[in-house]
Amino acid sequence: MQSSDISQKLIRSGGINFQSEALEKDYEQIKAMLAGFDAYLENENQNNDNYRKSYNLSIRVPSEKYDSLLNAISKIAYRVESKYSNVNDVTERYYDLQSRIQNKKELEKRYREILSKANQVKDILEIERNLNEVRSDIELMEGQFNYLSKQIQFSSLQVQFYEELPYELNSPKKKGFWVRIFNALDNGWQLFLSVVVGLVTIWPFFLAGGIIFILVMVLRKRNG
Repeated sequence: MQSSDISQKLIRSGGINFQSEALEKDYEQIKAMLAGFDAYLENENQNNDNYRKSYNLSIRVPSEKYDSLLNAISKIAYRVESKYSNVNDVTERYYDLQSRIQNKKELEKRYREILSKANQVKDILEIERNLNEVRSDIELMEGQFNYLSKQIQFSSLQVQFYEELPYELNSPKKKGFWVRIFNALDNGWQLFLSVVVGLVTIWPFFLAGGIIFILVMVLRKRNG
């Protein structure tokens, strides 16, 4: 292979994490813009809890359009919290795999030529065994090469964004001074009501106690 045929092979990847003011609107906007960058959504996850809603998108985009898409997504963000990009140079690995595949195919070709001229069963079986091993090696390396080529051609972009849910006074997340005061007053009032209800529940005991007290006082006066 001539040096002039060698070009640098890079795998680009990155991501962005941002806060959204309208989660579903931003989600639909990102999906709609992908076609304009020849990109596609590889995977997506949605998560909801008591405090926020969020999306996690895995996007594949042609390497030459990676920066443009990342910038376009950044513009719709309410507040970007983090943004990163990585570049991995796989030039040596790419051409090494390509060369090894080519060499294995040439070996396969020679085995087939020898096989076509073989006459003895022993020789034929030995050559076919070698052919199967070479063919397995070729298929394995071609799978690795195709995967690597896809990584080079299409960059990976992770997009994470979330929307905070509306303020909730009773939410455990809100621990401001006045909220704590309000919760303390509310808890005290609930305790007071519980005591009153408890006292009302045992009214027969108060009545019986009153009757016993009156009888005791009457008996004391008679004996006195």
